[in-house]
Amino acid sequence: MSEIYIDSDCKVCSAYGDWINKKNNELLLNDQKNLSENEILLDTLVFKNEEKVYYFSDAVIKSFASLGGIYKSIYILKLFPKRIRDLLYRIFAKNRHLI
Repeated sequence: MSEIYIDSDCKVCSAYGDWINKKNNELLLNDQKNLSENEILLDTLVFKNEEKVYYFSDAVIKSFASLGGIYKSIYILKLFPKRIRDLLYRIFAKNRHLI
């Protein structure tokens, strides 16, 4: 079973967590506060499945793709270098409380 850890104090994060949880009944939705201290300091969405733990843009891509079907098309974002994807993710994450 997969798990997603979100910042429950963030409206965008909570909305994403609620939306993806409704689409995928096998996904456990958890608060970021339940992570290890090192993971909390990363200040990112965290997606865990049986195989691996994903952070930053990879966590968004993997969690979205876990819905299956047309949602797997998000893998096209993997064409962009991880460094650029993560930079854009961090800019968004830094300003998410302003939205």
